[in-house]
Amino acid sequence: MQPTIQSARGIGYCISRRTFDDLRMPAAPPHESIRMRPRKGSVKMDAPAMPAPRRSAAFPLTVRAVALHPWLRRFGDDPLLAARLEAHGLDRARLRDPYEVIPLITLLDLQEEVAALAGDPVLGARLGQQTTPADLGPAGLLMQQSGCIWRGLNRYAASVAALQSATLMQFEAHEGVLSFSYQLHGLDMARWPQDGELTLSSACRMIRHCFDRRWRPLEVHFAHRPSPRPDLLQQMFRAPVLFAQGVNRLLFSADGVNTVHREEDRSLIAVIERHVADLSMSRSESFSTVELVRDVVARLTGHAECSLGTVAGELGLTPRALQRRLAEEGSSLRQLQREERLRIVERQLADPRRNLAQIAQALGYSDGTVLWRAYRNWTGRAPSRDRARKLRDPGTPHRGRP
Repeated sequence: MQPTIQSARGIGYCISRRTFDDLRMPAAPPHESIRMRPRKGSVKMDAPAMPAPRRSAAFPLTVRAVALHPWLRRFGDDPLLAARLEAHGLDRARLRDPYEVIPLITLLDLQEEVAALAGDPVLGARLGQQTTPADLGPAGLLMQQSGCIWRGLNRYAASVAALQSATLMQFEAHEGVLSFSYQLHGLDMARWPQDGELTLSSACRMIRHCFDRRWRPLEVHFAHRPSPRPDLLQQMFRAPVLFAQGVNRLLFSADGVNTVHREEDRSLIAVIERHVADLSMSRSESFSTVELVRDVVARLTGHAECSLGTVAGELGLTPRALQRRLAEEGSSLRQLQREERLRIVERQLADPRRNLAQIAQALGYSDGTVLWRAYRNWTGRAPSRDRARKLRDPGTPHRGRP
């Protein structure tokens, strides 16, 4: 019997702990991405999407200090870590309190700096491979208490608000293929590879720890550029890994998601959920429709239908109301779709392993010729010209959203 999967949205952050010895594995050849074909009525949202405000001093993005604990345990009293904490104005004594609030951007930047100092491009993913429920606070405990993967991921996605603000985690289904995605509202996730890799590695580890140690995703998507060590990432996830995607996400089969692994203690779960509500860092401000639509478009592009009706339905609006709101903000769905496609193309052109046909597939185009024409129309240049430039200068920024 096909499981019924409700989507779950939450504000939060996945954390983890652990490193292990390098696992040597040859880099796999480019993998053809899975396209999720939508089925009408197959995905229902529990609540409207939670968009983010334009960044301002009045609404700083924050995260609980527990997110730093795996990094602190890994490096101990290493003077290099101490120097970076001091440079960011963080007091290590105060960080011992797991519920201490620190700036989110500080955490994201610090993770990149520490990985660079350690000389390990996949350090975040390594740390994610020994996540325990306690590392994730109440969100992890809810996962551990859940009877099956379906309930565990739904509760997890809805409860991470206790740890971090302005983050969208969504669990949804399209014709038997499930997607568990992670986004930061209004921020370019490609800037922080360690965060994306740690988050998905933690989620993968939690599923194996709490439900099935043999579990593996069908595919793993990262928003950032190709890793110097894709072989190690594929070894950790036990699945093909793709880069320069719209969002960070795990794609996996619906088989076994309703298999019961334990009897649930409903009273304990209710207590934990109440604790989550008390800790929640979500906000109730009104947000930009453009920002909200960008998040949906980034998640759907190339993987599910991204029509006006689909996007409007995700936001609880009629198509006409969505068009009107976007027009009032000087934008349109077509414009936002074009910006997202260009953002993905420009990232993937920097990967010499990806040919134009594969990039076209990732965007939902029928073939490379259609993409070539679209790219020429957007930029006035052939994609081959920009690919040559990007391969000469890997640091060339893309034209995506800031």
